[in-house]
Amino acid sequence: MKIIKPVITFLFLFISTFSLFAQNQCETVTAIAIEKLLTQLQRNDYEGIAQTLNTMEASCGESEFTLRTRLIYQIINKTNTDQLRSKYFKNKFDSKLITRWDDSYENRTVYQQNKKKYDYVPLGHSTDSLLKIKATALLNSPTYNNINKEEEALLHLFKDDIDSYLNIMQPESAPDKKMKERIEVDQHKQKNTFGVHIGSFQPIGENYYFGKLVTGGLSYMTPFINDFVLDIHYKFRAHSKAPAFDFVYKEEIREVESKSSHVIALGVGYKLLDKSRFIILPKINLGYGFIWTGLSETVYGEDDDGNETETMRFRNVQTLHSSLGISIMRHIAKKTYIGIESNVHLVPYKWDSRLKSDIPSKYASFEFFVRF
Repeated sequence: MKIIKPVITFLFLFISTFSLFAQNQCETVTAIAIEKLLTQLQRNDYEGIAQTLNTMEASCGESEFTLRTRLIYQIINKTNTDQLRSKYFKNKFDSKLITRWDDSYENRTVYQQNKKKYDYVPLGHSTDSLLKIKATALLNSPTYNNINKEEEALLHLFKDDIDSYLNIMQPESAPDKKMKERIEVDQHKQKNTFGVHIGSFQPIGENYYFGKLVTGGLSYMTPFINDFVLDIHYKFRAHSKAPAFDFVYKEEIREVESKSSHVIALGVGYKLLDKSRFIILPKINLGYGFIWTGLSETVYGEDDDGNETETMRFRNVQTLHSSLGISIMRHIAKKTYIGIESNVHLVPYKWDSRLKSDIPSKYASFEFFVRF
């Protein structure tokens, strides 16, 4: 139908524009702020540094970089670091910084592929070097001999001495094995995933034509490291024993016994929860749906050279397929997840004027899936 393609295009453009706007604003603010910080860090301008960090967090939220800088200056000023340290560990910023140090040595070009992962601070930036120097100076200064073990461990991490950090933290809260597992999970969240789905699809309310159906399909999702996740999927429904419906074909009304229905859709989800091994992802989807009729006809025409052409055109019941749902998944290994998904669907078959039977439009589905 003519309206379906513009609607899908509009949805895709809206989602893309919204995400890009938020990211571009954060990247612009960070680029200006870190250049300003260079001078402020060299001068130990405490008030200026605090103001610059406030500006960054107002646009981008708290990040590993801003908390690392604040922690160093709290230690310098000998103020209590309990709250910031707790927040730093709770957000797994220690494993994020270890990944940053590793990537700085192995391949700095990865920054251009995923700037958000690095908080829009380029790998090997001069601010990193200045913070390393300050962390080293604090560890070597007799004035700061009374810092606690976690502060000492973090200073080793901030100066890129990962082995010393792990040796101190291991008996307390970061065993080496768990640290490596956490880093590995975060690294695999940066990759796209494919999904295989199987489940049930059934009407909400009375429906003469479709009962409880088997549904299945394939999907592709962007990385779970991002708050917003894009989803492209194909789903089918098998209904081999469904009653025949009336459909106009070649200007005649025919009874059609359809064997299946299909949908190709684009969706967007927001990561509501990402804790331990679990992710909860509410989603909204919009796409092109159709009931396969098995009917087709040959359309004749001419090409640019005047030669006669024949084109096979399928004649199916076409509609707009929208859904709202939620996915709950658990990480298994590497980038493999298992999960369940539930959706409510609005499929207005009446949009196709060739359909003469009154097929209801409200449905619900429940699926099991594996992502890898």
